[in-house]
Amino acid sequence: MLPTLPKVWKYGEKLPFYESSTVEFKEVTVFSGLFRDKSLGKTGLTKYRETLIGFLNSGIGYLLMGIKDDATIVGVENVTCEKIDMLQLWLDSSYHGLVYTDGKPLDPSEISLKLHTFPLENYISCVIVIEAINKGKLFNIMTCSGTMIHRLNASNLKITAEPVYRKRDVKGMICSMQEQMRREIADKKRAIRILEERHCEEIKQILQAERNSVREYIEKISCSLYEKYKRDGNEITPILRFIKYLLCIK
Repeated sequence: MLPTLPKVWKYGEKLPFYESSTVEFKEVTVFSGLFRDKSLGKTGLTKYRETLIGFLNSGIGYLLMGIKDDATIVGVENVTCEKIDMLQLWLDSSYHGLVYTDGKPLDPSEISLKLHTFPLENYISCVIVIEAINKGKLFNIMTCSGTMIHRLNASNLKITAEPVYRKRDVKGMICSMQEQMRREIADKKRAIRILEERHCEEIKQILQAERNSVREYIEKISCSLYEKYKRDGNEITPILRFIKYLLCIK
């Protein structure tokens, strides 16, 4: 069960309840620092999302920003309308990174993340409360990477399973693999064609060299035979005609 939130919030006072499986305190001194870590370039809200997932798997929970671990109210500094809008956009984007354990997207009619702000009395600050509600099946929500988070008393317990991909993700991966295969096949075909052209030219050169060598050999033999038979008599015999024919071949 969720505790009852106070109607009046006063700086320095303590809440009548503590962190539990349904309550998490966050002491936020500089609200704008949640959205960007200058040294890392990353958002500082990752841990907050894990807590909210744990609440949704448990059914319900409060994430209170501006409360110390000992339940002392200190408020959140530098809260502006712009920063509240950024926090609301971050909450809305959280739906896209979560799925049910069967891979289906979250049902907005069952899952809600509500943002509340409570100003401190006589102090320029406020407490921000994010209320997580799951009206559907419990222990049934995880990230798209396959991580399920449960609330274990006042901490988060991570359980990592196999990644779950949506149909459009699978389609994109298949298209990417097909495109990569097409590129590799095209590269192989080009390489084979280059090799064929190179070897074809080499074969032509070898055959031409062999033809020239055979032609020179035939010419030498033919000249030798022609001179031999010509010395034996002046009569033009069939052998001389054939040798003379060979000598005329170019």
